[in-house]
Amino acid sequence: MLHGDVAMRTGRREWARVVRPASVATVMRYIPIVLLAALAVPRAAAQIGAGTDIISGRVTGPDSQPLEGAVVVATSVETQLSRQRVTDRHGRFTIVFPDGGGQYRVVARFMGMAPVELVVRRQGDEDRLEVNIQMGSVPVSLEAVTVATRRGAGPSTSSGGSTAQTLSPEQMTRLPIDATDLNAVAALAPGVLPIAATDSTTTAFSVAGQRSTANNVTLDGMSFGQGTVPQDALRSTRVITTTYDVTRGQFSGGLVTSTTKSGTNIPQGSFTTGLRDRSLAWGTATESPFGAGSTQNQVSGGLGGPIVPNRLFVFGALQRRWRGQALPSLISADPAALLRLGVSPDSAARFCALASATGAPATVAGAADRAAELTVALVRLDWRMSDAHTLTLRLDGRSESQEPTRVSPLAFPATGGTRSDGGGGVLAALASSFGGSFINELRGYVATSRRDVTPFLSLPVARVDVASQLPDVGQAIATLAFGGNGALPQHIRTRSIEVSDEVSWLLGGGAHRLKLGIYVNATRGEETEMPNQFGTFEYPSLGALASDSPAVFTRSRVPLAQAGTVWNEALYLGDSWRVPGGVRLTYGVRLEATRFGDAPAYNGALDSLFGVRTDRIPDEVQLLPRLGFTWGLGAGRDGGVDASAATYLRGGIGEFRSPPPTFLYS
Repeated sequence: MLHGDVAMRTGRREWARVVRPASVATVMRYIPIVLLAALAVPRAAAQIGAGTDIISGRVTGPDSQPLEGAVVVATSVETQLSRQRVTDRHGRFTIVFPDGGGQYRVVARFMGMAPVELVVRRQGDEDRLEVNIQMGSVPVSLEAVTVATRRGAGPSTSSGGSTAQTLSPEQMTRLPIDATDLNAVAALAPGVLPIAATDSTTTAFSVAGQRSTANNVTLDGMSFGQGTVPQDALRSTRVITTTYDVTRGQFSGGLVTSTTKSGTNIPQGSFTTGLRDRSLAWGTATESPFGAGSTQNQVSGGLGGPIVPNRLFVFGALQRRWRGQALPSLISADPAALLRLGVSPDSAARFCALASATGAPATVAGAADRAAELTVALVRLDWRMSDAHTLTLRLDGRSESQEPTRVSPLAFPATGGTRSDGGGGVLAALASSFGGSFINELRGYVATSRRDVTPFLSLPVARVDVASQLPDVGQAIATLAFGGNGALPQHIRTRSIEVSDEVSWLLGGGAHRLKLGIYVNATRGEETEMPNQFGTFEYPSLGALASDSPAVFTRSRVPLAQAGTVWNEALYLGDSWRVPGGVRLTYGVRLEATRFGDAPAYNGALDSLFGVRTDRIPDEVQLLPRLGFTWGLGAGRDGGVDASAATYLRGGIGEFRSPPPTFLYS
């Protein structure tokens, strides 16, 4: 296939070792010459260097000889902050710009020569921007230097074997998606299968048929499980479908990386509002609650500026959303919907009459429609301690509620309950450069979240098997319900701490960037529920309900409490090499480990029968080598990919691992 890219792809394979009760899913991709377009992602995988730009290059004179002592000043177009360096005896310079925005004005000055001014733009996920400047005696006019493909030209091809899609906030605002949900944004990338949210689950996605827990979402370089950010706080979002960078791990699916805005020397802000009315929906809206859609109002705003010019900056964003939807339930279903659900309208009407005669409420106040509210807030502080050190502090919070929830289409609205979610976190990041060749990025993030779901009624559950004779189908059996909810109440608490540190070294005249990093994540989850605390009556027919003759009654009086801690750790060493001729290589090795705490109690009977110890949870340590390349056909000799090139050859070989879902060990 030759269309912009030369591509050939093999499928991914995922397996689990059967000798263990539950093993880490491992995915290997072996691709000799491939275009890898794969995935997007939510778990503990820190993208070190997110939002940090490295501008390096060489300054030469009219005779192409290096100039020592030339002053190079880079100014961020977005923040209007400047950083400068002096070239060494080889004419080289390196400028580290934490969160500079990706677009810079670079000015080089040398005694006796005319200044040279260039514009450098970062469009892809390249780990550094290479700028080579030749000075002369004739003034040089402004010239744009783009280090990657043009905006809107398609997936980025800048890193070795990498394929990704970059989305700006302006693009996401114009698209019919929830731009605040990073999991929903992932569906915009090719090869990503979206998984719609329900009243009890969040939006998710799948890549290559893998489970949603094999993906990861990061914000400002650290894991961001909740995946909800104020729309006006986002600077950029990238859906990475293929990568061989060893700095990215703990996933075998895809990766969604986003960065937030920072304050600048220029006070500025934005305000966004949106309305989606189900009555204005085109084509799909119906009178039935089962197809009426939803109405949503959303208001978002962000504002930032300097506290101390050139030193201390602040940015804040707040978003509020209201969503309403007609509740699909047994009492709101029309005859056509009932037939699709497998029950005749006459049987449903008789069930409603018999259930009401028991005295159990069919509905409760406020449960006619499903209402949901979401509030998200973010505050960010940036302190430019010096040209070599920048400290960032970010606070984020979220509050969400929904009523009713957990209502089956074949049950009364009163069988549901209310859901309340919340959470927040604090991030601190320190970016430093030493001697022009060494760069260190230290990040830490502490987060907590909660979920509480409570039932409307403290009553037993009643389930009735109803047989109906349906036209063109024959006999169908459906289970209708009224009373309480046997799965509620439920309370979930999660706390996590994540730390990462990466040291990189630019050498070989900027052709190599060696990276050595460490990553540690500890997550503790606690879940408490009281399933079936009031009991469940099972009726085999409507006649049995009419005579109050249940076939089975079950009840559990023991609360179910689960708690556990999981540690995910990684150590990696890699290199990004710019080979003359337009070839970029990314290679290295990553060591990952998973450990569990709070093992279940020992079960002697299970051990004697099957030889399995329930009080031992298997740990895993795995070595993951990777190698990827990108070759821009027709690229120049300086190692950069020619932005005008129409054909790229990408490929690689590597091993990828996603941690096991923690609920397997609960």
